[in-house]
Amino acid sequence: MDICELRIPRAEYDMIQSYMEENKPYEACGVLIGTIDGVIVEVEKALPIKNVKRTNKSFEFDPTEHFTAWNEAEKNGKGIVGIYHTHPASFAVPSLWDIETMENDLSVWLIAGTDGMRAYTWEKGVKSIQIRKY
Repeated sequence: MDICELRIPRAEYDMIQSYMEENKPYEACGVLIGTIDGVIVEVEKALPIKNVKRTNKSFEFDPTEHFTAWNEAEKNGKGIVGIYHTHPASFAVPSLWDIETMENDLSVWLIAGTDGMRAYTWEKGVKSIQIRKY
């Protein structure tokens, strides 16, 4: 898949930023629900999911909340098109753990850091993709 753009409503983008601030100094995380249309990922909702690791350097979705999010998305004819997590004390670039995990999860990764937000996907390595807020 050759994803080149992530479209996200401004309200969802702002919610992720606020969620990062609320959870500092710990990482926050969630899923991006929407559709994929060719090379464009259309996010309709950013859904927070509890970070059961509760550290400032890693995240792990609460399995029950993750399963519920997946079911709700499917019921509404949507899918989980990506994940988001925060780097509350560093830049919005993938960590080594992120990179290792991205290779096995080909969805979009949105990272919110101290320098803003960036989106990535895996295509024979980490690829940065454009974010378009609307």
